[in-house]
Amino acid sequence: MKFERENEKIYRLKVPFDNLYTSVFLIKANNNLALVDCATFDSDVDNYIVPALSSLNLFLTDIKYLILTHCHEDHAGGIARILELAPNIEVVQRVKDIDLSGITLCYLKGHTLDCIGVFDKKSKTLISGDGLQGDGVEKYRCSVINKEEYLKTIKMIEDDESIENILFSHAYEPWYKDYARGREEVKRCLKDCKKTIIGENK
Repeated sequence: MKFERENEKIYRLKVPFDNLYTSVFLIKANNNLALVDCATFDSDVDNYIVPALSSLNLFLTDIKYLILTHCHEDHAGGIARILELAPNIEVVQRVKDIDLSGITLCYLKGHTLDCIGVFDKKSKTLISGDGLQGDGVEKYRCSVINKEEYLKTIKMIEDDESIENILFSHAYEPWYKDYARGREEVKRCLKDCKKTIIGENK
């Protein structure tokens, strides 16, 4: 298990979850580092995150921010262990300014009301966590706590032409992959997300 490079700033680690995986992202920007999400269990931190960082000659204590896309266990379950090993990490669970060059946070409400996304302006890439879900994945069907907010999230991304790529946390259906690359693919993704919620002809 190691971090795979998505672009100049963003790396992805696929941590086993159930018979699937959940993604932990590493962001490297202006001499500061951030993790986005922290997997499901304390053991995931010890068995996957720490060794994957070590393969890049990094330690948890090198990380400035732990950004949680939302509070569900498969994204935030490792937080206690991370804070035990690196108590000075700043945990970010809401939209705020952070000291990562070219990185901004935005709300992606719908799946939960605390969902946030992480946007890299240079690569025009949005890490969406579970903020966009398509049809869901395997036994985990699309789960939306607030349909109206989810549709607002979809509309926001539709209207924001600067978002040219999206990195999902899981390989959602109907795409069976964990990314959308290029504006046209992003638009198709958003159309599928909307169709799942409001039906084929809306």
